Amino acid sequence: MNWWTLVKDYYLELGRTYKVDPALFLGIHVVATPLFLMAIGWIYKRKKQGRSLLIPVTTALVVFNAANLYLVFWGTNIPALIYFLISLTTVISGYSTYRKVKAKVNDIHPR
Repeated sequence: MNWWTLVKDYYLELGRTYKVDPALFLGIHVVATPLFLMAIGWIYKRKKQGRSLLIPVTTALVVFNAANLYLVFWGTNIPALIYFLISLTTVISGYSTYRKVKAKVNDIHPR
């Protein structure tokens, strides 16, 4: 058995155990990445226009967490440790992204 088969079987078993489709989870990640980047671009554009950032920031937050939201809302019997890890990685990566975006947005002066 090769490594790919082992990895694939492992994730398929996890999917069956927790009632989460690994292909859908991965698909959400793949689709969410460009959508997140577009939302960040939308934030920059709205800032340049001097308009409210509420909707693009909310969109970026939802897209950023889309795969985790799928896991939390549709997964079953997920161990508490996984919820903790999801929370921890969301806070750390969210804070890092916030700092980077804020630094760039603060350099933008509305027209």
